[in-house]
Amino acid sequence: MDAGDGTSPGGAAVVQPRPALVKVRAPGREWWFLPLRILSVVVLLGAWQAFGGQERSGIEFLPRFSDVVQGLVSLVQDDEFWRATRDTVQVLVLGYALTVVVGIPIGVVMGAKHIVRRALRPLVGILLATPIAPLVPILIIMLGIGISARVATIFILAVPILIENTAASVATVPRRLVDMGHSFGASRRQLAMAVIVPASLPGIFAGLRLAAGRAVVGMVVGELIIASAGLGQLIQLYSTTFDAPKLFATVVAVLLIGLGAVQLVQIAERRSGRWRR
Repeated sequence: MDAGDGTSPGGAAVVQPRPALVKVRAPGREWWFLPLRILSVVVLLGAWQAFGGQERSGIEFLPRFSDVVQGLVSLVQDDEFWRATRDTVQVLVLGYALTVVVGIPIGVVMGAKHIVRRALRPLVGILLATPIAPLVPILIIMLGIGISARVATIFILAVPILIENTAASVATVPRRLVDMGHSFGASRRQLAMAVIVPASLPGIFAGLRLAAGRAVVGMVVGELIIASAGLGQLIQLYSTTFDAPKLFATVVAVLLIGLGAVQLVQIAERRSGRWRR
């Protein structure tokens, strides 16, 4: 049969499948998204400014946005704020680095070895589902109230999601890529570094972004519950003194640290495109 005549060997007509229609976004429309994002932020901040200044029993519990900005300006001029920020970021970096060093190798092995995945998945699932609050007393007994317990809190919250995403990504690497590596005589290490890990990078970086968010949560939990230190100590101070503008400003600083951590992961993901190619 000729591939282009549209008939079968018995003479019956063959229905040729239609090519799938792919909706392509016009490049010129991309610039519309930036004004929309800016507009949404402006509307949110405007509503905050309009409905702020609420008081209860003579105490302001929702300051205006302008008051929070003034509180943030006052904070950045205070050396105590920068010492607290340095302490907080140091613990976050240590906990997240430990998460990456431990989580990615375990996830790769889980994704590549079925027996390891069957053995470790229940433990990973327990860590994902268990809230951190019941574990805090155990961490205090084991590690005290110093920096080790705070790093452990970040690690326990962040590492399960990274392991799970890495394992799922490695497990879905196309078999043909692995067979191709074997056909070229690649060793296990070469196969992992040149085939499996590059093919799994999108899922791994998704896990890194999620782990960064959970690491910030663990950082705050450690500073509020385990040890009064860093920005958590300032949050406790301003909440007990009912200094709402500086309290909200400190929370904004924590949010900016979290956004910065996620942004750094996204930058690393874009840089990794060369390795994947």
